[in-house]
Amino acid sequence: MKGFVSILFFLGISTSPILSQTLVEPNQNFVWESFSFVFPEPVVVKLESTTNKKLTVYPAKRDGFFMIVRTLPWNEPLIDKTLWKDSVFTRGIEPKTFPKTLGNLNFQVFQADQIRNQNALRNQVWICLDSKPALWIWIQWKSDRKDLNEFFESNRFLSL
Repeated sequence: MKGFVSILFFLGISTSPILSQTLVEPNQNFVWESFSFVFPEPVVVKLESTTNKKLTVYPAKRDGFFMIVRTLPWNEPLIDKTLWKDSVFTRGIEPKTFPKTLGNLNFQVFQADQIRNQNALRNQVWICLDSKPALWIWIQWKSDRKDLNEFFESNRFLSL
């Protein structure tokens, strides 16, 4: 088996599940699908092109948050909007929904806290149907990371 892996490495064939990734430095604008994002610390960005385009963001140096961004293939969700929070917030604590306007885009934000694997987590799902394509953003971060609370809750991740 060791020889097989060595041959794959020699031929330049990756055995890693992340085939397309980019390192993005803090406060650097990262443009994807005409949307511009900024991150609070160095992150690895994984791009996927499936039926719906998808961007996954992981911290490069320490854990604490992740983000998934998708384009939506329709103008209006096909199901009741209250079900969006149920699809992400398993046993969410104090779920709430509120509107946010950034620039000329209107977002519906679903937010809830969670306890998962003995970690207190904050979850937000941002849905914007004003944009073309429509945008869905899921952010999850550790609640004890006060720097992340302030960063994500003040919308600094979206540089519109």
